[in-house]
Amino acid sequence: MPSLSFTLDGVAHEIELYPDLAPVTIGKVIANLPAALDIHCAKIAGQHIFWHAPVVADIEKPADILTLPAGTFLYWPERQFLELIYGDLQAEKAQVSVLGRLTGDIGWLKDFGRRVVENHGQEPLLAQLSANEDALALALPEKPFTSPGLNALRTARKAMWQAPPEEMLGLLRRQGMMIPYGPLAMAEGELRKLHELIWRLRSAAYGIQPGERARVLAFLIDAFNARIDGFCALHATGKVLDDAKALLSAPDDIDDVIEELVLFTGRAAAWLDTFIPWNALNEATRTALARQELR
Repeated sequence: MPSLSFTLDGVAHEIELYPDLAPVTIGKVIANLPAALDIHCAKIAGQHIFWHAPVVADIEKPADILTLPAGTFLYWPERQFLELIYGDLQAEKAQVSVLGRLTGDIGWLKDFGRRVVENHGQEPLLAQLSANEDALALALPEKPFTSPGLNALRTARKAMWQAPPEEMLGLLRRQGMMIPYGPLAMAEGELRKLHELIWRLRSAAYGIQPGERARVLAFLIDAFNARIDGFCALHATGKVLDDAKALLSAPDDIDDVIEELVLFTGRAAAWLDTFIPWNALNEATRTALARQELR
């Protein structure tokens, strides 16, 4: 059975793959391995960890996320997350692709899941994912581009995946009233929403016909860049988005532009998310609400 290795704190844990359930997604994921992972906590759903997927793939053999047992390895297409479930989930409506399942006891994952919740945004939460020898033949390499503009966009996307840009680190060093948290939260939210809306442009099922996609994408870039670039001062990120508009005049390139921008914006949002101490913010909110109830 083909498998991956999820390595945490120097210990490798096997993920058995189910290529009959999601061959395309699995093939694309394997083509991007080995990879360093920054692990994120769930904000609503509960007991799962996730990291951003380096691929865009449609759902394969949809499964209701609430029916999946602990240990399941899955891909949530619309959010572009790869996830490991370690316990019961809270109310969440999502159809996902099942990629495989952890083998053996997952007590270590439950412990790590609690650590992610408690320390997200306060310490690096890192792991590694690699393909074992028996899985390498499943890899599906990415499509080559001939357009210089598309290749430039892909280069910018790959750079975004290597490390958080310096301008994001500069944002965190800024000082002022409600800064840096104000622009940090704003930029993460705007990039996440832009990512999800661009994702929806991939399918006419969301109401945007193919002939309208270039116009709608240009509108979205302008609208969201007003905050990403103009308000949050992520100028280099904003320039990549703005430069992508020049590629929209070639109808044959629209699908590729959309896919590259999905990968670019989603990864940018994920970098910003790593700096947000969600659990501390949640506890502060509970404390504030309790004080209001005492008045």
